[in-house]
Amino acid sequence: MTRKPESHRPPETKDEDSDLILARQEGREALTPWVGWFLAPMAWALHQGGGYAMAPWLCEFQVRWPYHVLTAVVLTMCAAGFGAALHALRRGRKVRPHRSAERLRMMALVGFMLCAAACGGIVVEYAGSFWIELCTGV
Repeated sequence: MTRKPESHRPPETKDEDSDLILARQEGREALTPWVGWFLAPMAWALHQGGGYAMAPWLCEFQVRWPYHVLTAVVLTMCAAGFGAALHALRRGRKVRPHRSAERLRMMALVGFMLCAAACGGIVVEYAGSFWIELCTGV
């Protein structure tokens, strides 16, 4: 039996089309929880590194507003990570097969925890700047 060229194959059924759509959505949505995994810890590292790097400059010019701007930017990055994890958690209920949905849900929940830890670390670092003078020891 010879194989028919693709142009002569019967059209796919509606069920097969919906499975393909779900497979494509699952592939695209599988990247969403990784945003929460990487964005929030990256924001925390940026806050620590940027804060230490700009401390001599802040002391030289006696300004504090760049540190406040840095904190607002990294907290926005954490919020974006929370949003991505929430989106992945909601989409996890609709993904097939079920095993993939469980994996997506686990990734989203770990992303939430990483975002919470990073936001907590940033807030603790930032709160200290109100009680401890930035130029102490520089």
